Amino acid sequence: MIQDFRYDALTSFHGLPIFPFAYSDPSDLELAGIPEDVQAWAWRVGSDSYGGTEGEVIWPLFLDGVDTTRVRALTLGAWISDVSGEGWDEYQAALLAAADRFPNLEALFISDVPSELTEVSWIEQADPGPLLAAFPNLVEFGLRGTSQLEMEPLVHDRLRELTIQTGGLPPRIVRAVGRSKLPALTGLDLYLGTEMYGGGAGADDLADILSGAAFPALRHLGLRNAEDTDALAALLAHAPVVAQLESLDLALGMLGDEGVAALLAGQPLTHLRRLDLHHHWIGEEMIQRLWQALPGVDVNVDEAMSQRDDDRFIAVTE
Repeated sequence: MIQDFRYDALTSFHGLPIFPFAYSDPSDLELAGIPEDVQAWAWRVGSDSYGGTEGEVIWPLFLDGVDTTRVRALTLGAWISDVSGEGWDEYQAALLAAADRFPNLEALFISDVPSELTEVSWIEQADPGPLLAAFPNLVEFGLRGTSQLEMEPLVHDRLRELTIQTGGLPPRIVRAVGRSKLPALTGLDLYLGTEMYGGGAGADDLADILSGAAFPALRHLGLRNAEDTDALAALLAHAPVVAQLESLDLALGMLGDEGVAALLAGQPLTHLRRLDLHHHWIGEEMIQRLWQALPGVDVNVDEAMSQRDDDRFIAVTE
């Protein structure tokens, strides 16, 4: 799945290193040393500095200066350099107009904008449905930010991994994801966030996902950056979807002893290969219980926040 988001832009995507493309003039390309092995890079295209070159200049230069027929992975940065969370509707239109120039695109990430340019809650989005329709060969798709996002359930035959990174994922978007038609989906990461920034998804909003019926091929489920992770863990303790998983991820949230106790008292977790709980408030005694109960599971309990701060907080917020 796509790497953790805290503050920074991605350093890799789709298993490929990022090549940042934020140039304003054709003469810049020769100086930059644009790599010839286009397919070996994930290309981030967009403004990378406040008040820098705008997307409307960068994008056509990218189309002219890079053999986009060989691009396998694409991440889109800021379109408007000084209001970096806005302009996605223009960026989407530009990408859709050039869709036929990316016949081999396998992975797409929208709004790979770091916090130094904009807060995550300020990143505006448009319904990604048209993009999925325009790129039928995608196997990985992600987006950051959900301000003003209205999204219909997604439809795609080949998509295997879906990630939505946000400081507050609106419940209506969670419901839309659960009603999506993604028969090939094996990995889902949702940054649920806090109600303060538009989150607050509860049991009813997650019902389709937790039932296991929505995505029969699902093997990894990440319900990350959640405000009430203990309550979420209690839901997962009896959720049918867990039985089909190889990897369960509750990282970046506010998990404590109560949530872990609920997980251990629920359905068996010994079939998992990985349980990721990093950034947590789990006590040492409960960590020992986890390791004893799940000896064959790779349990990640890094970032024990209880040793630093008694007041719990999610990792991706403002």
